Formats: sequence, structure tokens, C-alpha cells
Amino acid sequence: MPNDKLAILDRLFNPAGVAVIGVTGDPDRVGYCLLESLVYAGFKGRIYPVHPRLDSLLGLPVYRSLDELPGPVDLAVIGVNQYATVDMVEQCGQKGIPGVVCIAGGYREMGAAGEALEERLIAAARRYNMALVGPNTLGIINTAAGLNTSFYPMRLPVGRVSLISQSGGVGLTILQKASDEGLGINKWVGVGNRSTLELSDYLEYLARDRETGVIGIFLEGTDDARRLVKTAAAAARQKPVVIYKAGRSEAVNFAAVSHTGSMAGSYRIYRQIFAQHGLLVAESVAELVAACKALAIAPLPAGNRLGVITHTAGPSIVMLDEVVRREVEISSFQPATIETIKAALGENPAVVIKNPLDAAGHGMLAASFGRLADAVAGDPGVDLVAAVYCLHLHWRFPSRELLAVRRRTGKPLLALYVGTQAGVREERDYLQAGGIPVYLTAEEAAWGAAALAHYGIRRRGEN
Repeated sequence: MPNDKLAILDRLFNPAGVAVIGVTGDPDRVGYCLLESLVYAGFKGRIYPVHPRLDSLLGLPVYRSLDELPGPVDLAVIGVNQYATVDMVEQCGQKGIPGVVCIAGGYREMGAAGEALEERLIAAARRYNMALVGPNTLGIINTAAGLNTSFYPMRLPVGRVSLISQSGGVGLTILQKASDEGLGINKWVGVGNRSTLELSDYLEYLARDRETGVIGIFLEGTDDARRLVKTAAAAARQKPVVIYKAGRSEAVNFAAVSHTGSMAGSYRIYRQIFAQHGLLVAESVAELVAACKALAIAPLPAGNRLGVITHTAGPSIVMLDEVVRREVEISSFQPATIETIKAALGENPAVVIKNPLDAAGHGMLAASFGRLADAVAGDPGVDLVAAVYCLHLHWRFPSRELLAVRRRTGKPLLALYVGTQAGVREERDYLQAGGIPVYLTAEEAAWGAAALAHYGIRRRGEN
């Protein structure tokens, strides 16, 4: 990507001023919600609502036209219909605005007439060398700048994970799931029809973005698979890239074309190519978020050998089923580790000492669970540890003990806390601040562990 395009994208994600075109006083209309999203997210720059007949809205003065704006504008968010959008892009170009977000649909996804209209939109953008997000998009988000150009007002935790989505609905699903998981978001983009900015452009930008530590992608299809894979592979040499690819059936091709004008392509071939280039692949929104969470919070392991400590065997069995399918190794404990565990368990424990270690009643109290977790993590044949513990009215979670193990050994730990979101939230926030991701299901914990193991293998192979 040319450096000037990267510079324009940086202005889009970090604008000093944003014009919102098509605001309205009706909260049920998109134009109102576009403005509300910026105000509610706490945008740190200047906001310029534009409407020919309004004086003020949400405590801000409203300007009659672009000619009245008193300050510089780096980004215009256009919330009018598809026909008026073309005219507004032309006006933005004449005013020297470097980038626009075009919310409206009704372009190439609608057939020949829509495609002709989109060509006019593209021509206007290129005439003025403007970056055009969309059309048919929910826009972009940068939590660090308080920027939300979608018409869904929300406040998101700030973090290191940035997301690219070819679907606004799936993109919102990912954001809400991440928020439920206490996972901080950095940037988000709904690519829409990709009239002038391809998915690969955003990917290249995020690869160079210092605030982004992990990149997650929801992909329907692309017109330039070669460039996408090449760009993603280059990005993955710097930071993890996790891709959730839709399209496991031929019926998806038709649905994708009528959604954003993209052919979905062969799911099997995409997966094979991604694997060949060291990219991480998720099979659901939940797996995408679980993988991004582990990669954003925990350090990478030195190998792919997992040790498991639990006081209830069932979740560990489910976890093993998932990680083994993803080629994570369950190693045997070394003799010295077995002796340490025996000493921690006391005389004649009714426990089979093996990996996974099901300590049963010996692991129900946090202090004893912590001693056993320390023994498992201390095994030279264990590279990362999953600790499984169930919410209980009387027994506290072993969070302090796990964090001490994490700090002493330097190895990545994941916690599977079987409980409710509300029941584990305080412990989750405490552990995740200390570098231990927390999950509520065995499957998600397994997906997080597998992502750490596989990206660790990639990085070791490059060094």
C-alpha cells in the first residue's frame, strides 16, 4: 500500500474533526444515532453535525452545509440515502476532506443499477484522492480516540485487539462477545462493499499500527485472494492474525454476493492456504474471540505441551478433546513433578497422578489448588497450563495462587472458571490484568490454548 494511503487511513482512525452529514432530531433515524455514537463514545476531537434546517442537536451546534464548518475535517460520516451519498462525496472532495464513511447500501449488491451508481461513487472518491469506507458499512471505531462512526452507540473497553469484518452484524456480534469476555478493543472496521479500500488495505494498516497487538478478521470472500493471503502472512510475522471464514456451503456464494457483492470462494481451499501461511483459523465467533483473547493477554509458550489441573474431570476431558484435535500435545509429568504432587496431596490420596491432574477434593480449597498448579507449571515438559475451577458459595477461586504461579514460572496460564459471567467477573478482571485469560467453557479455554501454542510455534520458526 502506498504511504499516502496509510497516512490517510491514520487520519480516518485519528481525526481531529468529524462532520456528520444527514443528522436528524429523530432518535429512530440513522442520522441521529450516527451523531449519538460519537458523543456517547466520548470522541476527543471536534464534531460538526450538518443539516440544512436544524440549529442544535445533542448539545452541539448544527451547520447548514459543509461551507459553514469552522474547523478542519479529516473524516465525514455520510448518513443519507445512496443517491444523495454520491453528491455528498463529491462535495466532501471539493472541500478537501480526505476520507468519508458511506453508510448507505443500495449499490452493487443490488445488481446492475446499483453497480452503476457505485461506479459514480468510486469516480468521485478517486477524483479527489479520497479514502472511502464502504459503502454499505457500519463504519469504523477507534476506542483510544473515542471514535465510533457506526449508528450503534456503545462504549467498549480499550485494548489491543483490532477487528476487520465483512459483515456489520457479525462484526457487532464479535464486539459484544469480546465485551462480555472483558477483552479490550483497539480498532474495528466494517469494510462494506470495499469500493476504494480493500480488506487488505485495512489489514496492512493494522499490521503497522503500534496500538494493535492482535488482528481478528471475519471474511466472507475477496476479489483478490492472493493479495489478502500475502498481506495477512506478512502481518502475522509481526502480530497474530486470526481469521474466521464463512462459506462452508455453495449456498453461501449467493448470500455473500447479495450482501456485500463478494464471492465467498471455497472454504476448504481458503483453510488450506491460511494454514500454509501460518495464519490462525477460527470456526466461529466464539473461537475467534477466545483466540484473540489468549493472544492479547497471555505470553507465548516455549512449546505446545499443555498441562491441566482441575478438581472436576469432565471439563478437562472436553478441553483435551478440543486441543488434541488442534495438535496440542498433552505431555506426561516427569518423575520429579509426580513426587512434588504426591507431597502436596498428602498420605494415600485417592488421586491418579497424571496429566490432566484431577485432584478431586484435594483441589477444592484455593491454597491446595495453588500448590498443585505450581507443581504442574514447574514441570519442564509443560509449556502452558490450564487451570479448571468451579464457582462455589463457600470456596474462593484460586486467583491469587494462579497469579503467583504465573509470575514465578513465567509460563502462560489460562483459567477455566466454570460459573456465570456475573459470578466470575471480579476474578476475571483481576486475572486478566495480570496476564491470565479467563474462560467460562472448556471449548473456549481449549481454543485459547491452541492459539497460543500455534502462534508460538510460528514465531519460534521465524527466529
